[in-house]
Amino acid sequence: MSVESAASFGESRLISGLHEQYHGRITAQPSDVLPRLPVAVLAEALRRLPGEELEEALRHKIVPLVSIPGLHLYAVCGEAAMATARREGLKIVAEADVAVFHQAVRVIHGRFLLREATHGFALSHPDKSASRRLTASQIIVVAMLVVTLATASLLLPGTFIWALGSLLGGLFFLAVIALRILCLLPPVPRRKTRARLLDDAELPVYSVLVPLFRETSVLRQLLRALRDLDYPRDKLDIKIILEESDILMQRALAAIRLPPRFEVIIVPSGAPQTKPRALNYGLRFARGELLAIFDAEDIPEQGQLRLAAETFASLPRTVACLQAQLAFYNCNENWLTRQFAIEYATLFGLLLPALANHRLPLPLGGTSNHFRIDVLREVGAWDPFNVTEDAELGFRLARAGYETATLDSHTLEEASINLANWLKQRSRWLKGFLATWLVHMRHPARLMDELGPAGFWATQVLTIGIFASALLHPFCLAATLALFIAQPATPNPSLLMIGLGGLNLLVFVLGYGVSIAAGHRALRGRRKSAWIFPLATMPAYWILLSAAAWQALWQFIVSPFHWNKTEHGLSSFQKRRRGK
Repeated sequence: MSVESAASFGESRLISGLHEQYHGRITAQPSDVLPRLPVAVLAEALRRLPGEELEEALRHKIVPLVSIPGLHLYAVCGEAAMATARREGLKIVAEADVAVFHQAVRVIHGRFLLREATHGFALSHPDKSASRRLTASQIIVVAMLVVTLATASLLLPGTFIWALGSLLGGLFFLAVIALRILCLLPPVPRRKTRARLLDDAELPVYSVLVPLFRETSVLRQLLRALRDLDYPRDKLDIKIILEESDILMQRALAAIRLPPRFEVIIVPSGAPQTKPRALNYGLRFARGELLAIFDAEDIPEQGQLRLAAETFASLPRTVACLQAQLAFYNCNENWLTRQFAIEYATLFGLLLPALANHRLPLPLGGTSNHFRIDVLREVGAWDPFNVTEDAELGFRLARAGYETATLDSHTLEEASINLANWLKQRSRWLKGFLATWLVHMRHPARLMDELGPAGFWATQVLTIGIFASALLHPFCLAATLALFIAQPATPNPSLLMIGLGGLNLLVFVLGYGVSIAAGHRALRGRRKSAWIFPLATMPAYWILLSAAAWQALWQFIVSPFHWNKTEHGLSSFQKRRRGK
């Protein structure tokens, strides 16, 4: 019986088309010159694949053309696919370029993949998606709070607002202060696990996702950093993810000859146009066992992937994520970049290691986080409707029973050099913290049960605590100043006024002192302990954080899913590298 009579109608048509185009060379061997499939033929082959086979084809770019008892024929797309097919002894009868493969995927499955990348998480995890800002019960609670506050403000206009703002702000500040004190305490003694050195043959395939949008100014620096990664080239799977509307980035990459380990993926246009949506789309094509995220302006240490792979190999599978340290290559540019550097040094050098040491939930940074890819897929990957998708994913991993550890490796980034750019970035982060808190507090009892009391407390501090303390900082500051300005002129100050004023003064002195101490220790670890003026002026930076928090609250109300784009390539460091 001939192949055509045994195959399905779709297979018969496909094989017939191959015969017509390539003169019957269906028995070609991998060593022969293979016929090259056009988009239409490859699209037809992809259309017929069932779910699991389609997933494998998307990841490995090995497309079954014929699958009948006794006969399995494949097309390969790209050098990595060819190497994998040869290693597995598959019968290869045709090949196609990687660009042709992606074009065929968009023709047949583009809408489905985009829908899954955008709405798949909300459909599979509706209680954990930020696509709904508030649940019905949360709306009722918020409405009751608004009515209560409005009524109390009318009845007790001055004293009530002053007292409430002072009390709430003080409580949130104390919670954040307690967390900073935790990172200054000696770590809990734990048995250290040394990373097991792996040779190249033992290293797993590593996928790297790099979402880009309007980043032509830092593109060559990024590609240079990715090329310099110390990892076996045949086990490196780098995905450059672009938006369909970003024509300038597509043209810029088209003009550069990329090594075979690089692959360009175009995400179809859609809303919301966010980084997590692009990551979800790119994840469908990742073939690695491990996965890392890098941003446009990143310069990771060359050995970071190898160190992460060796660390994962030495840790139990419950450790599903590693967070590397982020720092800035332009931290000395001005006062703002120095403040940003102090903040990052404290977060990645002290706070996150302390949280990991106590096995508490970690808010991931947006880059240089490394995952076991099967666990990442298991928990639903990223929420496209959360603009601080990294932090939210860290809490979700903890709720699923997984741990995050820190990685002793650095990635250099570009700190925002001007206030407008910094404000856009920071307001997006704070908006995401508010959304993350609302999502995870839809069922507080369940959250407590999954994380335990310590994990529950850490989640509150790291989300609503940071957001609310920044939001209420001006009220607390005004109340503290009133202690020295208004009270001396008042003959008989009330006990409430004195008590709240004293509480605010204590909170500010303690808060500033602990923050400066943590910043000094973190800077000492990065050999920048001489930054006396930036440390002394940290309270002024907190005023800027308050402005960002109020902008975040407004944006959460009017445009919760809007992604404030951070502009890169503005620093003098970048301009020097571009020869300007």
